[in-house]
Amino acid sequence: MGQRKILFFDIDDTIFSRKTHRIPESTKNAIKQAKEKGHLVFVNTGRTKAVIGDDIKELNFDGYICGCGTYIEVNDEVLYYKQLEKEKYEDIVSALKKYDLNGILEGKEALYVDKDKQSDEFLTKLKKENYPIKPYDMENMIFDKVFIRYDENKYIDNFSEDIKEIFDYIDHGKGSREFVPKGHSKASGIDFLLEYFNVDREDTFGFGDSNNDIPMLENVANSIVMGNGNPELFNIATFVTKDIDEDGIEHAMKYFKIID
Repeated sequence: MGQRKILFFDIDDTIFSRKTHRIPESTKNAIKQAKEKGHLVFVNTGRTKAVIGDDIKELNFDGYICGCGTYIEVNDEVLYYKQLEKEKYEDIVSALKKYDLNGILEGKEALYVDKDKQSDEFLTKLKKENYPIKPYDMENMIFDKVFIRYDENKYIDNFSEDIKEIFDYIDHGKGSREFVPKGHSKASGIDFLLEYFNVDREDTFGFGDSNNDIPMLENVANSIVMGNGNPELFNIATFVTKDIDEDGIEHAMKYFKIID
């Protein structure tokens, strides 16, 4: 493992535990050691930059792929940002209202929500976590993806059909879908950085746990799925590591001899 590797990490339930609401100390140390050995470490997340918390930033990643490939930053420099055209905003918001869907419009500065649905339990949780949340504002908001929790709403497929020229979607199951601008994914972000750093694909590692990680896991040479992850992903993994709260990141990085 002498030459430089490039490592891509999902956030939720990969490096940040939703069970304990923290990043395991072993994960922090493993990422620090990988950097000290000269490897490149990147966040590769469905979150937009607006919801990258200080706990993540304190790990001193070399950069971020956010919003499923719509935003790419290296050493505090923004190299790529896919902003949806404003003329499409009305189509998206109108379709959400037409089908009575609660869509969170995700941008690099804030999350935008329907002011008439502020009592939603999921939104209440986001507010408690101090994410920047603002009401829909056609003139001033800037967003690049949409997240919908639809529970029993039977019109989610109708909505998906109406905006299919704008978005691809990832079905997370349990009543939620993530809508991403066409042509963008965690894989497209990886391709951008491999060219930027001139790193061979054989030196790529991806760490994830859920369905929106599939493009990343299929695009790297070494795919690591967390033991707490979706079991359906286990069959596409190079290696299934331990649970996040059982030092899963450290375990995988030692297995691949990225760290000692």
